Amino acid sequence: MGHKRIHVRVPLSGEAVLSNKGNPTIKARTIDISQGGVAITAFPEGLSDDEYRIDILTEEGQSVEIVARLVRVDEPIAGFQTLQIDKQSQEIIRNLVSEYQKTPDFIKQLDEFDIFGAVDEEGNEIEITFEKDSSNRT
Repeated sequence: MGHKRIHVRVPLSGEAVLSNKGNPTIKARTIDISQGGVAITAFPEGLSDDEYRIDILTEEGQSVEIVARLVRVDEPIAGFQTLQIDKQSQEIIRNLVSEYQKTPDFIKQLDEFDIFGAVDEEGNEIEITFEKDSSNRT
């Protein structure tokens, strides 16, 4: 197991603007988002392990605002942990997750990150599998 994430990450393509005391405008692109954080790309070199206000504009025109801390940089991706988020932004992310959970990609993510991690009463790992319904229901 060893999986650290407790929130489902949703692919999200959008513009992001980061700001802090030292840098008022850092432009980037989002990769994914969850209640717990956001991953970005297309950012300039030299991001500091600092707190940032991150304003995200989704391709659908929704605005998400969070305060987050840089927790990792693995070029070309930077990961941020959410420290503060307003109710409106939480609701937008909740809706994105809800829609994402209806897709086959969600099932792939569950498998990839072993999110279920179910065990029986004796502590033995229980394997959970999903089968795609191939019937043509209308």
